[in-house]
Amino acid sequence: MDRVLVLKSLIVFLSQLILIVSAQNGRCPPYSDCGVLGRIRFPFTTTEQQHCGILAIHGCQQLPPSSPKTIKLGTSTSTSYSVLRIESRTIFISDDEQERYLRNRNCKAFSKNVTLPHTSPLASFVNKYNITIFRCNHSLKPSLSKDFHKYSNCSEYDIFYGPPNILTPPGFQWPSSLASCSTIQLAVEGNSTDDPFQFVISTIGIEVQLSNECESCLDDEKERCLLDTEGKFYCATGI
Repeated sequence: MDRVLVLKSLIVFLSQLILIVSAQNGRCPPYSDCGVLGRIRFPFTTTEQQHCGILAIHGCQQLPPSSPKTIKLGTSTSTSYSVLRIESRTIFISDDEQERYLRNRNCKAFSKNVTLPHTSPLASFVNKYNITIFRCNHSLKPSLSKDFHKYSNCSEYDIFYGPPNILTPPGFQWPSSLASCSTIQLAVEGNSTDDPFQFVISTIGIEVQLSNECESCLDDEKERCLLDTEGKFYCATGI
């Protein structure tokens, strides 16, 4: 066999072996206790066992059990969000700064973006309950259906919005008359009204949508989805 091929195969084998050994040094339990959040399971884990999940929650081991639980998202290492609860594969977090904007009816609320974690071979992430807000110049006079609302009490722009995204039909196309506007997806509760401060909220539900490969890997409870040293998908056994 070609020596180069043998060497490449050996490197791949050793990298996978190192991955398995490092994981086995901290074997992954079927669940972890996380204070008031109760028992959390994959894809969630604790910061003490980050290799056991996709999103790690800080403060699970702190006493008393009611102590705050937080999580960091995206590439930011400075912004932490309070974890409110977990339902299956959806984690609900609170954006405290957004809460202040909404409480004070500050239009900065319509520019407050939460960066979700990047899609990986393991999973993608979705802001589960949201609405698309269009921020437009005051001079714009778009032609819109009666399903759209306009709010013009912001000094820098008018905003337009339709129903929450969960209520829009598959293949829905946004009006071309809004093409020049900037957009943002914001967390929402209930139906849209003429006053966006009534339904835009600071509680964000982030759903973890596992990849097909990860779902197949989890069919066997002895296997777990991991990324190797090159960031590629790897189904590890016995951890």
